[in-house]
Amino acid sequence: MGRAMARKTAQQKRIEALLQRQSVAVRKAFLEALQKATNAVDRDALIRLLEANDVERAAALFRMERGVVFPLEEAIRNAFIGGGMAVADDLPKGISGVFGFDGRHPRAIALAERQAAALVTYISDDAVLGARKIIVDGLNTNRSLNSVARDLVGRKVGRQRVGGIFGLTEPQTDRMINLRSLLSHPDRTGEYFKDADFRIPRYKESDRRFDAMVRRAIKSGRPLSAADVERIGAAYKAKASGNRAKIVARNEAFVAQAAGRAEGYQQLLDDGRAEAVTKKWQHGFSKEPRQDHLRMDGETIDFDEVFVMDDGTRMRFPHDPAGGAEHSIGCRCTCVYRVKLPRD
Repeated sequence: MGRAMARKTAQQKRIEALLQRQSVAVRKAFLEALQKATNAVDRDALIRLLEANDVERAAALFRMERGVVFPLEEAIRNAFIGGGMAVADDLPKGISGVFGFDGRHPRAIALAERQAAALVTYISDDAVLGARKIIVDGLNTNRSLNSVARDLVGRKVGRQRVGGIFGLTEPQTDRMINLRSLLSHPDRTGEYFKDADFRIPRYKESDRRFDAMVRRAIKSGRPLSAADVERIGAAYKAKASGNRAKIVARNEAFVAQAAGRAEGYQQLLDDGRAEAVTKKWQHGFSKEPRQDHLRMDGETIDFDEVFVMDDGTRMRFPHDPAGGAEHSIGCRCTCVYRVKLPRD
């Protein structure tokens, strides 16, 4: 209990304020990238490939081009630079006014580009995997090709397409497919809910506006119409992709600013403005803390040393990309740096 009541450091407060701004920018860019990727899919080519039962080439249409997500790369790069520039606020008065973060340093550029490229690959791979699963399910269940295409690229509203596979994780896609399957069979419709009273949807990302409709179908024993199943599936996709956007934005902003701050202190050491820098792991009091992160709370090491997790993962700082998603997503830990100035 005492741990949860600990006061946040000044660095933590500044990081949280920075993250709030950066997360909004990354989320906006992420959603724009998904929209561009969806609009870029050639729907006519998709239908032709579906007609030919060419699953692999149809799924390959959902591999994202690097140029489509350029604004997302820029948002991540800006978060990285923002983290580096924020170092000045943490420095002793003697050097805070003269430190300038070099966002064009080759090391800084490479770090930001690697993070952006990894995210693009991650999103693209999920889209191709999800597309393949939806196509196979659609063909196996004899759904109309237009219906399968709507699942994949959404429907046209004005000049934009709304809905589609981009933005969903593989588990979210699996849940959407299962949702469609159980709602399409009267003897399985009750599985839409996870309780005997049919009050709590099985999946937390289900749109609660359709609960009453599903309950009526269960009570009557009649199947939902294909149109209603599509509406429920589309609503699930919208909520699921929106949730993912929030998680991605928060995590990518956290990773970028953490890497940017570390780079800022590295530049400080390279310039000789600091004799030494130490770093302390500060636990962020998340709702479901990782035990090794909790154990690490307060551990202080030299700047060039690494924190070692229980699974052997070596991390330079909380949210170090080297830790992967298992040590980053949902983590609220931060790194508190202390600078020792050179003697006159």
